[in-house]
Amino acid sequence: MKGLKTLMCAGIAASALSMSANAALDVSYQFNGKGNWSLDAVGSNSTPVGFVDAVVPLGSTVEAAFLYSSLVPSSASTIPTVNFQGVTYSGADWTHLGGNSVNLRAYRTDVTSQVAALVGGGSASPFSFAVNSESPSTTIDGEVLAIVYSNPNEEERTIAFLDGFSQPAGDQAVINLAEPLTQARLDEPDFEATLSLGIGYGFQGDSQNSIVDVNGSNLTTCAGGQDDGGGFNGGLITVGGLGDSTDGPDCSQTGPRQDDELYSLNDFIAAGDDQIVIDTQNPSNNDNIFFAGISITALAAVNDDAPPLPDDDNDNNVSVPEPGTLSLLGLGLLGLARARRKHP
Repeated sequence: MKGLKTLMCAGIAASALSMSANAALDVSYQFNGKGNWSLDAVGSNSTPVGFVDAVVPLGSTVEAAFLYSSLVPSSASTIPTVNFQGVTYSGADWTHLGGNSVNLRAYRTDVTSQVAALVGGGSASPFSFAVNSESPSTTIDGEVLAIVYSNPNEEERTIAFLDGFSQPAGDQAVINLAEPLTQARLDEPDFEATLSLGIGYGFQGDSQNSIVDVNGSNLTTCAGGQDDGGGFNGGLITVGGLGDSTDGPDCSQTGPRQDDELYSLNDFIAAGDDQIVIDTQNPSNNDNIFFAGISITALAAVNDDAPPLPDDDNDNNVSVPEPGTLSLLGLGLLGLARARRKHP
């Protein structure tokens, strides 16, 4: 199966059947091919803020890298200024991802060229990128670094990044698969369907939670925390990524590790499914799901029509006639040649 990388603008038009019902979280980037992702976050009121790590193995090519900055609600007119690994991003460098009724919002900037230059062809060791400063630090909860890389040694997969803001009533993402899943495929050890959430201004240990359902069944009621930052304004950030577990959350616990915001969807998928529907909501209206990452080892599209299955024989699609067909063809050509000699 050949790889295909696609950059998708937020709000791409698609059929009513395949688009999500709510559009506060929109697909901003999608990848189809042999590859994987690396996700990490950091938040603090210190200078430097800290480090975001990345795992990009040898033989990789960075396809896309985005830096997100999440703000607290009291910063109505603030556009972040962030120094990331020696490069300052401010003003028009950022794309505003929208905000909800209590002004929770985040920003995104494209750091692909910077990250690709630093990562090169990858490494057996993790990379650490410094968030040297952010201004105003106390009203910025932190940053998320989201990377997609291609690598011939990885599985074929679909990766989609969605970003925007939380609506209290919820948002929906629909994974449309190119073909229905079979039980044999689901039983394969390399099959993965993973969801990551990036949440700002979240605090675990109280009623400030987000809810996620998959195909109508509840995945978590306690998403949103500060395990990549701290329990204070200016550090309330989390993303499901490096160092996190895909084990189901334990919402009966307290503290920032109730939920790692990284989830396996395998238990919510059944043979015959050609769609996976993910619903997120924050009824308390005090967390901001500004990022959702979806990764599945299948050919799919998110919030768009399912892509066609590739024809792997296209490059060498030479039809070889049966021997009997060749004999008849030869006799026909011989008769045609004789007829032409009679009529010069």
